[in-house]
Amino acid sequence: MRTPAFPMLVVLLGLSILAAASALFVAVNQPWLGVVLSPGDDGSVVISRVQRTDFETNLNGGERLDAIGSKSTGSITVSAIDIIEEPDTLNSYDALNAFRERQSALSGIQNQDRVWLDVTSASGGAHRVHIAPFTARPAWALPFEFWLQLIVGCGGLVLGGWVWVLRRREAGPLYFFISGVGLMASALSAAIYGTRELSMPKDLLIVLSGVNYAGTVSFGAAIICLLAVYPKRIASDRQLIVIWVATVLATGMTVGQLPLFQYLGIYPVMVVQFVAIGALIAVQLYLSQRNPVARAALGWFGLSILAGTSVFVFAIATPLLIGLEPQVSQASAFGVILLIYAGLALGVARYRLFDLDIWAFRLGSYFVGAMLLVGLDAFLIYGVAVERVPAFGIALLVVGLVYLPLRNAIGARLSHSLNLTKQTFPQLVEIALERVPDRQIALWHTLLTERLNPLTVETAATVSKVALVENGEGLLIPGHLNLPPLRLQFANGGRRLFSQRDVDQVQNLVDLISHAIDSSDAREQGVRQERTRIARDLHDNIGAQLLRTLHTPDLQRKDTIISETLADLRDIISNAQGNGMALDEVLAELRYETNERLALAGLQLRWHYSGTADAGISARLAHTLRSVVRECASNTIRHAQATELSIEITEFNGKIGLTVSDNGKGFDEAAPKPGRGLNNIYSRILGEGGSLSITGTRGTRIDASFPLVEGGLT
Repeated sequence: MRTPAFPMLVVLLGLSILAAASALFVAVNQPWLGVVLSPGDDGSVVISRVQRTDFETNLNGGERLDAIGSKSTGSITVSAIDIIEEPDTLNSYDALNAFRERQSALSGIQNQDRVWLDVTSASGGAHRVHIAPFTARPAWALPFEFWLQLIVGCGGLVLGGWVWVLRRREAGPLYFFISGVGLMASALSAAIYGTRELSMPKDLLIVLSGVNYAGTVSFGAAIICLLAVYPKRIASDRQLIVIWVATVLATGMTVGQLPLFQYLGIYPVMVVQFVAIGALIAVQLYLSQRNPVARAALGWFGLSILAGTSVFVFAIATPLLIGLEPQVSQASAFGVILLIYAGLALGVARYRLFDLDIWAFRLGSYFVGAMLLVGLDAFLIYGVAVERVPAFGIALLVVGLVYLPLRNAIGARLSHSLNLTKQTFPQLVEIALERVPDRQIALWHTLLTERLNPLTVETAATVSKVALVENGEGLLIPGHLNLPPLRLQFANGGRRLFSQRDVDQVQNLVDLISHAIDSSDAREQGVRQERTRIARDLHDNIGAQLLRTLHTPDLQRKDTIISETLADLRDIISNAQGNGMALDEVLAELRYETNERLALAGLQLRWHYSGTADAGISARLAHTLRSVVRECASNTIRHAQATELSIEITEFNGKIGLTVSDNGKGFDEAAPKPGRGLNNIYSRILGEGGSLSITGTRGTRIDASFPLVEGGLT
């Protein structure tokens, strides 16, 4: 049975808190003078700040501490070496052992009930200050560097444990967790002795220094083992055991002071581990050429490893090996490593792998740019003897003019992102206008293939928006109408993962093609509606006029009706909107026309209109009203077997009411069989936003109402 992840995370968090509490306990249980000491430029010790106010004699910041003593021990002169942050930077075992002996002697003085401090003021006056050291150091008196390293240690354990708990079936996360344990051991031990006030017992120093060194080399060994098994195993278990045996032997020899020189036993091991890490990263990158998931993670945490370890190697270890002072403090280096360690956790945990390659390139390019700037600046100062200010300006100018354009060009080449070019929009229009579904789908596939070059394109389940799946291996694209939803697998021919930028760009593409297809369909629908309108108008108006011509015996009248018919035909084709016309004029013409048609067919017209005298109506609504009345008259003449037709029109509060009824045979309402004419009446009235009802119990009766929303005259 496997332990659930959450309880294990709680346990790891508890262990990190316990380790931090233990380090804090050791740090505060040291005698405390109440001063903050810093090294002077001449090798002396300077009191930079006073943290207590209960001294018998004034003690001020900026004064020099010359010696410390007590009645039982006498005085010991202090120097900058006594407050050195990392004793391992001393260049010989004799110096290291002498330092430890002096630390024990100074610690013995600090443990006395009363001690004195011999100080020299800024003006050069010497005086002695008597104080009573506290038996414990308050937590608030601990410097920032202590808390920073405390956070680094706990963060290393928690991050390493988090990755291991999430991926316990893999060897890589296990070694990553071991590296977190090593980082915690190194950081917490350094936090205790590196931020001591003045001194610490010899035995405690030896233990803490040993733990610090063991944690540091264990961190390096665990990273080497991690790269030996992840993402592709390139070392056997026996070879991994050899790495740990060598690490244990190196630790034992260094702590036992067996190497010839003190600095040969500590920092060369770190340099060797750094070189091995770089070589393994190169090998893994080569082996992961055909695995974009592994390559994305490897590129990210490989960069993190190199950036983090290079801080120690190039800022601390290398300067000591060539006889220079460390360029950064150990606490600052630990702070940088914690940030890098979070990047390692993302890479090994494979969180958002689809963006890791982009982040890795950006951070890596910034790191390289900073290194080039610093390196060129140093070369101009020390190699060419240029003044500092001009040297920095020249270096900044060269990096800005040469490196940054090169970085942008490389980034654009490596991004492989979807770009919407001028050629994309004609392709979108072509897809939207294509009416054959298979051809439209093929054009859509071609566009996506040209822009993203996926390894495969398959039909997928319905999705609402573009989304990444399986750590960026696949890209889901929603469908629209004839276009099916798709799943694209591996971008750039299988050489990279899809990124969040691909998601944003493809979503824009999907939105554009959806809008284009909808617009094309709306246009087609408008064309169909216009065709239907013309057919309906031809049936209602032209048919009625031709029927009227057929029943007119007067040749001169026939010519007049034909002229009116041609005018109606032009109106149908153009569907003129005009500025509107008077409603009473439209109705007068319509009444005359309808009465003439009915009289020729032997029917009587009853006409009634009520409304305002100046009511106006648009050309379109006038056309609709004429078409409905003409169709009703035609149906009555041809089908109703009626003797009279009644038409009542009312205009009130911006609405037109129309009632048309006859005294004919009507129709069976239980099984109505409306013809084309009645369907046209329905379409016209409903198209104007009106309502319509038709009954056939006592003759046919049509009641219609529609808004007068486009009145042309007021």
